[in-house]
Amino acid sequence: MLNRTKFNSPRPEFRMRVSHLLLVTAFASVFPILACSDSTSATPVGKVSVQVVDANNAGVHLVNVDLYKAVSGGVVLWRASRTSSDGIAIFGESGGGIGAGDYYVHVSFITNYQLAPGETNDKLVTVQGGDSVGVTFHVVTVSPGI
Repeated sequence: MLNRTKFNSPRPEFRMRVSHLLLVTAFASVFPILACSDSTSATPVGKVSVQVVDANNAGVHLVNVDLYKAVSGGVVLWRASRTSSDGIAIFGESGGGIGAGDYYVHVSFITNYQLAPGETNDKLVTVQGGDSVGVTFHVVTVSPGI
């Protein structure tokens, strides 16, 4: 005679633990794929180059350059930089680039320079997807006050 024992199904707690373990394993295998995808690459970004030159078209070092983003109701300081030895400051070369939109470029001086006659500050720059926009400011030297 065959001994037939009835197979008892696992206890509900055991089934729940197994289900939970399978769910966690599935999530753990899918999450790295989603986390490593670059969802920002679909939005093209650009950069803004600002050049500050003197009367001889030589670059002016150590000029403060601020990039303001136009928003509804005004502007906000978006990024700040300083010109290098060649008189150029670049926004968007690092830090994720500059998104599409309207910006204003403002320069201020810590050295003996000021804007050249007829030159305006707060220049409007419009960046569209992937643009590289250049802005030039002309300056003249100022005698230090006594």
